[in-house]
Amino acid sequence: MVCLLSGGLIASLITLPAIQAQKKQWHIAIVPKALTGEYWVRCKKGAEAAAKQFGVRLTFVGPSAETEVDKQIDIIENLLTRGVDAIGISPCDGKALVPVIEKAVSKGVPVVTVDSDAKTNKRLSYIGTNNEKAGELAGQELAKLIGGKGKVLIIQGVPGAENLMQRVKGFKRAVSKFPQIKIVSEQACQSDLTRALEITENALRAHADLAGIFGVNAYGAPGAAQAVKEAGKVGEVKIVGFDAIPTTLRYCAEGVVQAIVEQRPYRMGYLAVRYLKEALEGKKIPRIVDTGVDIITPEQAKKMLLASPK
Repeated sequence: MVCLLSGGLIASLITLPAIQAQKKQWHIAIVPKALTGEYWVRCKKGAEAAAKQFGVRLTFVGPSAETEVDKQIDIIENLLTRGVDAIGISPCDGKALVPVIEKAVSKGVPVVTVDSDAKTNKRLSYIGTNNEKAGELAGQELAKLIGGKGKVLIIQGVPGAENLMQRVKGFKRAVSKFPQIKIVSEQACQSDLTRALEITENALRAHADLAGIFGVNAYGAPGAAQAVKEAGKVGEVKIVGFDAIPTTLRYCAEGVVQAIVEQRPYRMGYLAVRYLKEALEGKKIPRIVDTGVDIITPEQAKKMLLASPK
């Protein structure tokens, strides 16, 4: 894999007063958008590795689906009631989570956002992909694959997720430089692979000359790939997606998906725990940490599958 966005980009530093500096063990909670999916499993592994290394107690808890915004809010409220020391959150909705984030901060509980940001300056740090730049990179890749012209479908994830909106913004900026590229449809699959499949099937029927598809989150590309493969249009319709989950990686190795923008969820989980512990100890932490991305091509996907444990 070739690293295209360098990790560890740091913009400004902030600090908190030391809180109970002699406390025996900090209790840190990480609240992902969902507990299901390979992406969040990798994030959890990173958080667990940091918790073990730095000697903190970790609670990794979240809703069962990325659409369960109210459930995520309830989980955070419960964590505050339980008295956790710090929280890392990947907001299902960047606006809806603001009140509970600000409530936590008002209670002296440091909060960082992970993978997706929230629309508040009260959180201490954002740790994750520079999503606008990553979306722009995806747009550049797709434009190149379709020769700078043709009809394009965008498969969104869950409406309101700040990281996904930023990706789409970057993607549109990139393809806007090609006057002959036309975005014919933009629909949300609600982070559901079956819905992504249905959206693609409908788009292929409505636009027989569809040239490209952008899957904004982990569910878009594999759903689109299944539809394209079943329609017998592999190679004719180019697909660029996010996150090298096993299904997408296999489709990429087969040449059904032409490029994957791969994030680093393990690093996100690890750094969230590390920086929250440092904040609790009164140390300065970065305001923004860009964990970077890689681009995976079909050739690289083949090598990754060969190298993966059987």
